[in-house]
Amino acid sequence: MSESTAAPSVASPRLRRLLSQVRARGDSALERFWREVADEGAPLVEGVAGAPEERLVTVVWRQDRPVEGVYLLANRVTDKHLAPRGMMRRLDGTDLWYVSLRLPLGLRCSYRIHPFTADDPHITSRGPRRGTARGLPDDRSDPLNHRAGGPFGSMIELDGAPSLTEWHTEPHPAPGTDTFGLLTADGTTYRVRRFVPVTGSGTEAGTRAGTEPAARLPLLVLLDGEKWFDQYGVTSALTAAVAAGRIPPMAVLGIEAGADTAQRMRQLGANPRFIDALADEVVPAVTADLPGWAGPRRTILCGQSLGGLTALAAALRRPTAFGTVLAHSASTWWRPGMNTRPQELESGRDTWLHEQAAAVPVGEVSIRMDVGSNEGTILDDMSSLHALMSARGFTASLNVYSGGHDHCCWAAALVDGLAATCAEWHTSPV
Repeated sequence: MSESTAAPSVASPRLRRLLSQVRARGDSALERFWREVADEGAPLVEGVAGAPEERLVTVVWRQDRPVEGVYLLANRVTDKHLAPRGMMRRLDGTDLWYVSLRLPLGLRCSYRIHPFTADDPHITSRGPRRGTARGLPDDRSDPLNHRAGGPFGSMIELDGAPSLTEWHTEPHPAPGTDTFGLLTADGTTYRVRRFVPVTGSGTEAGTRAGTEPAARLPLLVLLDGEKWFDQYGVTSALTAAVAAGRIPPMAVLGIEAGADTAQRMRQLGANPRFIDALADEVVPAVTADLPGWAGPRRTILCGQSLGGLTALAAALRRPTAFGTVLAHSASTWWRPGMNTRPQELESGRDTWLHEQAAAVPVGEVSIRMDVGSNEGTILDDMSSLHALMSARGFTASLNVYSGGHDHCCWAAALVDGLAATCAEWHTSPV
């Protein structure tokens, strides 16, 4: 891999100017550039001549150790078969490594920068070694990105991307009670989290002034609850959304799936026993002492990836248990008997979810699906599923955002989906 690049191949106008300045004035020009980027934040975003709907995004890294190369892992932009796009180059005669990408307005994606040596077990000069991408360190945020300290790490965010305002609030304990416990249902013990907000009077949302019942309290059920509670700060984000008037106060139930891949697959692989236990035992147990619970029609089930698969399976199997299902980037590749994700995703065949949606009676549950424009087969599958559901009479919508299989995209979709659902409640009261 060449460590340098000639000026004509540098796509970024700003880096071309920098290269000329370095050749004219030496290290002082480079030091000034690094100070400017530290102040302005990275990545660099520039216009593209003749393409008003695109931007040239340049990620830079300052070399601080001997390296064989540097790889930019940007979610569904430079990963998987697109990995060669993420191999960074060294600007001639400098300590600056860079890669420039033409990207559409509205895009959001998380990214990490991975410097590597010749003996790195995960990366070569051609990109990640096959089957090792999941082993890449997850702590390689871009130190020049001003969002890097937030819950989603370094992000590329272009104009028009859905708002993440609620998730960028200063982290603080959300007003309410946050409890953790173990709950046994259908012979299986689940780790669960429950958050109950407080009202403006300082009491739990279930009561007003300690005696008078408050407004009926919706319930949000989050699969992979440990990530949303502990890593992304969902209760703080929802509190900010309430303060902004986007959603009403609601209780939140998080059901942990754990980090073990096999365990997560067993729980969230459209497992009918888990779905039934969730509807018949877990939700009733959690809401038993929740004053003012608004009931199943105001209960929202939300999941991502395998959790999105399970949320959709629940909507088809138990349509009266949840009033709304939010399914983000559902793992449409799953079929019964699978215990791991296939290396290559199948196309041209109806998915298991499609087959189920074609066979079951149409229920009253409202289904909102979100998927990224960069998700390939999953986007095709969810588009086909939405077309089928709409034709059959399901209350179903599909939102395609500019991005990939990414928690920073799902976080925006979560709040947007809650806001849209709550707005619909005003027009169709229970």
